[in-house]
Amino acid sequence: MNIKITRTDSNASTTLFAAVEADALALLRNHVRAIDDSENDLLKIYLEAAIDYMQELSDRILGASDVVVTLDYNEARRALTIPKCQNAGSTLTLKYRKDDQTWSENVLDAEIPDPSDPNATIENPDYIEDLDYLYSYDRYPVLINVGDLIGKTTDHSDFNTDFVQLTFTAGTALSALPKQYKQAALLLVGHYYNMREAENIGGITTELKEGVRRLIQSVRQF
Repeated sequence: MNIKITRTDSNASTTLFAAVEADALALLRNHVRAIDDSENDLLKIYLEAAIDYMQELSDRILGASDVVVTLDYNEARRALTIPKCQNAGSTLTLKYRKDDQTWSENVLDAEIPDPSDPNATIENPDYIEDLDYLYSYDRYPVLINVGDLIGKTTDHSDFNTDFVQLTFTAGTALSALPKQYKQAALLLVGHYYNMREAENIGGITTELKEGVRRLIQSVRQF
């Protein structure tokens, strides 16, 4: 299984603290005692890195994101849970690898956009009308079972790798995260701001990592 997670808004990191970016950056500058706004871009990079770190630590997708999951042949034959994914959207795109190694159209759509007319649709040649599949998006982690797809395709790839592709949205809005995430992000941003080298000789970072971990674990059920 391969999972690619891409936040739908690359500039959404500051919404962790405030709806208005300028207000969030003012808070960050005050936290690190920056003199002026000349380091705003740097602070945003640190904040994005902090959110990525918390995402791995919490095992949850932070921020509305597009999720692309590719399954090998044997994985696609059984029910699977997709890690990290919570608050998934109800819309699923399901494709399979064809014998010419291209991806099919979404087999769940009876019609697809007409490539010659953006305002029209045409019949989807890859549509599978009676496909029996499971997509439990309202649970954590997301549960998927597309085993029926294999038996209903005759032009699929003979290779096992990257056999099925699933696409959906998932993630908790940064503005909706508990205050513990905000505090953890401030700890990380402050650390990144003050420790700008790859190695901190003689420094102690264990306490910082433990503090961040404890903050995230205190709302682990979230």
